[in-house]
Parts: sequence; C-alpha cells; structure tokens
Amino acid sequence: MSFEKIISVPGMPGLYKMVAQMRNGGFIVEGLSDNKRMPVSSTQRIVMLKDVAIYTYEEDMPLYDAFKKMKDDDASSSSITTKSEPADLKAVLKKVLPEYDEERVHISDIRKIFSWYNLLKDLVGTPESEAIMNPQVESVEEPVAEEKVEEMKEVKTPKKRASKKTIDNETK
Repeated sequence: MSFEKIISVPGMPGLYKMVAQMRNGGFIVEGLSDNKRMPVSSTQRIVMLKDVAIYTYEEDMPLYDAFKKMKDDDASSSSITTKSEPADLKAVLKKVLPEYDEERVHISDIRKIFSWYNLLKDLVGTPESEAIMNPQVESVEEPVAEEKVEEMKEVKTPKKRASKKTIDNETK
C-alpha cells in the first residue's frame, strides 16, 4: 500500500485506501481500520493525504515529512491520543515539529495529525512509500548525433493531393 492512495473523506471517520475507480467517476475505498469497502460518490469531497501540508513559519511542510519526524520520536508521538488535553497535544507537536505555526494550526488539526499518524506509522519510512513520495527523477538527455539531424532535414513530406475543385479551376 502506498501513501499516495490514502484519502480522507470529510464527514466519515478514519482514513481510506482507494481500491478502484467506478465508471461514474466515484471510487471504491477500503477503511484502514476495519477493512470494509464502500463506494464514494464523485460528488463527495475527498482529501488526498499526499496533498496535505502543515503550516510552518517558513514554508508548508508536507504531511509525509511531518510523519517521518514523528516516527523519529515515536515514543512521544505514539503515546498521545486524540482524547488528550489540548496543552498536551500542542506540547508533543511542538517537541516533534518546533517550526509549526501555532496560530494557524488548530487543535482539531493536531488531533487529526496524531490520529492519522497512529493509523499510518507502519507505512511511514518504508522503501515503497519513500520511492513514491520522494521520486528521484533523473533526466538523461542523449546528445543528438549530427547524422540524425541531417537525416531529419532530408526527409521530405509527401505532396498534398489536389482536390477536385482545384483541378477543375486549373483546367478552365
């Protein structure tokens, strides 16, 4: 399972994995906690976790990078629950991500971050998820040989066929 296929559906608890796309544009999703499959309509709003970021003072941090930092300090990140006091939630997030913007990241957001992390902590840092989230695209351009350039110049395009109107006008 890759981090790229994980979604959140507002109004529905938990996280889901996209399994298939339906003909009408919707999706079949599978719950990560209960493995139940259900349809999600194309009119419902979905949030791809790969597109979610956390506000920081400098630039927004992708959620996956925040999860990697949380995994480095897994003892404190796993000990917190969504039922914890707001002060505890803020303190643990500040310990893990000292650069997060306290004014723009609300308690409800912090609760989601920790609940999502507890569901996905086994997925974070795996080679498969690393390859998807941090692609190393190497563009190797081969120099075009001069012979090929000359060959391309010599290729002639076929002549266009004259239409019947053109032929009739020329004969008159």
